[in-house]
Amino acid sequence: MGRSRRRQRRNGNGNGNGDMAESARPMETLAPVYVPVAPERPPAAAPVLELDGLDPWTEIRGPALALEETSEPDGAVAVCADPAQLLLEPFDLAAAVAFPVVESGAALPAVDQPEALDGADAPGVASIAPEPVAPPPPDPVELLYDEARVAAAAGRCDEAKRLYRQILADRASHVRARNNLALLLDAEGNHQGALVELDRALDTDPENGTLLVNRGALLGAMGRYAAAERDLKKVLRVEPANAEALFNLGVVMTKKGLWCEAIPNLRRVVELEPERGAAHYYLGEALNHVDDLGGALSSYQRAAELQPGNPRALYGLGIIYDRLARPDDAAHMYRRAREAGRR
Repeated sequence: MGRSRRRQRRNGNGNGNGDMAESARPMETLAPVYVPVAPERPPAAAPVLELDGLDPWTEIRGPALALEETSEPDGAVAVCADPAQLLLEPFDLAAAVAFPVVESGAALPAVDQPEALDGADAPGVASIAPEPVAPPPPDPVELLYDEARVAAAAGRCDEAKRLYRQILADRASHVRARNNLALLLDAEGNHQGALVELDRALDTDPENGTLLVNRGALLGAMGRYAAAERDLKKVLRVEPANAEALFNLGVVMTKKGLWCEAIPNLRRVVELEPERGAAHYYLGEALNHVDDLGGALSSYQRAAELQPGNPRALYGLGIIYDRLARPDDAAHMYRRAREAGRR
């Protein structure tokens, strides 16, 4: 009996209910265990070596495009609905005369033949020559436009800008004058002013591919890559073989570090224009960054052939030779790049 009571006291309350005593104890708290997550491997990056006196990533812009009228032979008709952007094609007046359609087997319709006028039978009747039609007077706005183009070609940029602004004050919808004014402003470093002019030109002609390419290139140079991409892709949806849009889009992709997306655009440019050295250079940059060393070597070599004085292509060759464990060739290319950069 005494042993039974001691057992009950050990169980906690003398009544044999040990489970309640266990539940009254505080439960142990387990410390959290954190599982370390292995860091993602950074993407492979091509080595960039310092080159004294030379920026290895100096920007190469695509050529700015001018909206100019082309001279065509006499006898031409417009094939474009926009009077400011007329494209002319030869026109055969005789082929355009409409004749009545006659079904097979049907008799030809009768045509009244006027009686010949003979001086003996019809005295006093003389032939009347048609009066010459005077040519329309020249458009003073277009005369100013021609003057502005001549001034710009001669390097008189201030005069050209003044004339273009005079044209736009009289005819704000003259997109060629506004585009060319934008090019002059961009060339002198006034990128914001150039962008304003291109925006206004596109308000007048929102589907003009040349304006969109120029604005896309300008936006890319200003670091506004998303807006540049929109303009350039809009052109390529309509003109998939537009080399200027492809080139500038490829450059924008390289600026964003999207090397894989840049490669197909730049490959297409070198297919369309094999002599464009800048496209080969940027293609070499992209292939280098995706570790296609053989392709990068070929692209840099072609760029250096087309542009022997381009230090960036020579510098890129030095990097590839370094990565291919050819230090002597690399040192030679770095030396050539320095020499080209000093010229």
